Amino acid sequence: MAYDAKKKEYLIKYLEKLKEIRFRVKPEEYEKYEAAAKEAGYPSMRQFYIDAINEKVEKIQSTGNKAE
Repeated sequence: MAYDAKKKEYLIKYLEKLKEIRFRVKPEEYEKYEAAAKEAGYPSMRQFYIDAINEKVEKIQSTGNKAE
């Protein structure tokens, strides 16, 4: 895709509306997570992480449990 100043402007404006979540894991942990995501049929690691986080949030909200 050729450089286009207008596209860059739109991208920057879009990204300003988002927050970024970052974390680091050991290579063996990543491999474990990646294998689980592939086995479950996830199209991306991003979606796997989001679903895992959402499951945990729903569990906490429905039971009132804290970190386990």
